[in-house]
Amino acid sequence: MSRTLISVLILLAVLLVVFTLASGVVLVVFAGALLAVGIRGLACPLAHRLGIGEGWGVALVSVLALLIMGLVFWLAADALTAQANSFRQELPGLMDSVRRSLSQYSWGQWVIQQVDPRRLIPDDAAAGQVASIAVTSLGGVLGGLGDVVLIVLLGLYLASDPGTYRRAALRLVSPAARPRMLELMDEAGRVLRGWLGGQMFAMAVTGVFIGSGLWALGVPLAGLLAVIAAIFGFIPYIGPIISVVPAILVALGQDPSLVPWVIGLFVLSQNIEGNILTPMVQSRTADLSPAYLLGAQALMGSGFGLIGVVLAAPLAALVMVAVKVGYVEGWVEARPREAAPPLVIRQ
Repeated sequence: MSRTLISVLILLAVLLVVFTLASGVVLVVFAGALLAVGIRGLACPLAHRLGIGEGWGVALVSVLALLIMGLVFWLAADALTAQANSFRQELPGLMDSVRRSLSQYSWGQWVIQQVDPRRLIPDDAAAGQVASIAVTSLGGVLGGLGDVVLIVLLGLYLASDPGTYRRAALRLVSPAARPRMLELMDEAGRVLRGWLGGQMFAMAVTGVFIGSGLWALGVPLAGLLAVIAAIFGFIPYIGPIISVVPAILVALGQDPSLVPWVIGLFVLSQNIEGNILTPMVQSRTADLSPAYLLGAQALMGSGFGLIGVVLAAPLAALVMVAVKVGYVEGWVEARPREAAPPLVIRQ
């Protein structure tokens, strides 16, 4: 067995052990790397155009992103806060309207009985159950905020000096395998940049389209529902199904006749994204078939929860690149390779 094959097998074994023992940490690190890819995708062209270093480009993009988010929040905060307060005030009335609408049907009466809080929590254990749920929820929120901070810091560090980490990764394999390893990293970066840019564009288009449609239909809280739809649009296929639920509930409370129109609006939005926007992006990056992507989401969701579902698509794209470059081209087709490059590589 050659030294090249042994080094690759050892690296794969170490990655498998780390992923098994600390899968949550691995997913957080991958999310940070995905953020770094997005930052570099914006920073490098900007730095070259302005004639500054790529590190300064990363800093400039980070500052601009903070300023833009702050400006958007400042402009939209009042409207979204008003809509959120309106939703909180109207929620009891909306739930009553939904309950009255569902009670007209036998299946609706069954649904109402199943979601009755008195059936979910016994009276003698209600206080303890509520306290336990509150503590668990608080811990989850704090843990999620900590993960977000860690992802942002990792993204900034990785984007500022990727060459250091690329050289470290190359040292883990034998010199003969380094050209293939370098090709794999370059191709992975290209695919992830394309996928991330396409998702951001699709999210923006989805939010504008859904918000305009709900406003035209006269559905309350159109802006808030559009933001929810745009955020969940980051999760292909499953995200739109989740985001349509609050829109249906609001429409049902306002006017049950609006529900088919709301569903039709979300279906039309999903078709535009799935049949026009996504193929345009995937034709230039990784062609992720619906069955493959849904399978990856189901697998990651069952093992790692929400963060697994969110990261399933880029992980699936990364696996496709690894299989194509590392296995098909590097092993099955066995193309002859050049001599190993020096460790001083471009960032």
